Amino acid sequence: MPSRSHSRTVAGIGSAIPLAIALLHSAVVPSNGKGANTSDEAPTVVVEPVVCGEGIEDYVACHSEYPTGCNVNGKYDAYLNLFKNQVQWTSSQPQKWFTTLDDFIQLENSIPPGLGKNNHSSYLDQLQTLGEGKIFGAIGYLYGVKAEGKESCNCQLDPGDDNENVDFHIYLGFDPDIASKIRSKTLSPTDKAEVNPRSVIVEMTPHYRGRYHPEWSLDAVRNQLGKQVRVTGQLMVDNEHYVKSQDCGRKDHTDSCWRATVWELHPVTQFELCQTQRCTEASTGWVPIGTSTAGDASSETRPPSTTNKK
Repeated sequence: MPSRSHSRTVAGIGSAIPLAIALLHSAVVPSNGKGANTSDEAPTVVVEPVVCGEGIEDYVACHSEYPTGCNVNGKYDAYLNLFKNQVQWTSSQPQKWFTTLDDFIQLENSIPPGLGKNNHSSYLDQLQTLGEGKIFGAIGYLYGVKAEGKESCNCQLDPGDDNENVDFHIYLGFDPDIASKIRSKTLSPTDKAEVNPRSVIVEMTPHYRGRYHPEWSLDAVRNQLGKQVRVTGQLMVDNEHYVKSQDCGRKDHTDSCWRATVWELHPVTQFELCQTQRCTEASTGWVPIGTSTAGDASSETRPPSTTNKK
């Protein structure tokens, strides 16, 4: 049976371009994070963190009322959350396909000096030059998936029925040998230690899933662990995790780092499974995940690690 939020219509928040889209694609907001457009066509808008009001029932209420999300103290990177909460773009076609981890590491090495956990808006121009805010694609292997907990981008909501109010945090890798071991459940302790630090994070958001892909359940993703996948989504830097204890792409990373880079595809806009032995970008063997033609591995399969922080 569908959950209450999934069974309700979301047409009310889909009938107009979201505020976040207007901000990012209509040049309403300059790089200092404050709206200063003085034309008659667009109002002045301030992008800043806010405190959550009472009675936010679910992701529908959250994203219709809080374009940058919210939390209990009004302290978070509002521009980062704007990017995470997008649902529409001027073009849905990938600008480029990433097929190796090195493709992402090249981007990691181009992150502007001075970027920190809370100053995304100070580097909008530099990050946009690198592709942030546009749709990109990646072809790799599904290493793992877990449901997130409370986050400011989702108004700090509890996961809810079927994790409907939180992001799905997906580990994407590029090593076919590791993928084969994940499928056969033969990862050694050494292999397991390397999985997440060699993974790129891609995220399915409740806002996007609820509008366009209600079939994207956690089990629908989990049931394809180790298989080759083709993912498209918005390229962005999750600077909240751009710290040496988390980002293995940093030259000064510590042994506790758990992700290859802070560049992500977020939100994911398409997630497809290769139905043949090996697919390329242009192969015809791709099918959307969550459909009857996508196959179904055992529901008892679990990711190699679900202990990392976010």
